[in-house]
Amino acid sequence: MTDDIDSVSLFIGDVSVPPALPRTDDDSRAVLAKALESLVLLRFPLSLGDATAELHCLASMIAEAKARIPDAVADARDQDHRWEEIATSLRIGTRTVRRRFAIHARSRLLPMND
Repeated sequence: MTDDIDSVSLFIGDVSVPPALPRTDDDSRAVLAKALESLVLLRFPLSLGDATAELHCLASMIAEAKARIPDAVADARDQDHRWEEIATSLRIGTRTVRRRFAIHARSRLLPMND
């Protein structure tokens, strides 16, 4: 496996179609490694390879990803995906996903008052 995501080629039969369970694989590792290296270089240009710089950047990316989930769930609902499909994509129960995100998803559908 190469870390060059531009060299990735796929056969149509190997392509997942959502909803799919989340997984870790060579693709996610390659993308994460590149993103981690890029963020370390942006924030700590002289500290590539420093474990605390990597920890800082990993924690930042985790926080950013978690912050994006409510909007991604609302987008999925806007695209008429069922709660069961969203739950599968997040690998959590349907009742849990609905409890956590239904209010946010509904609030995005309400018209804005000026």
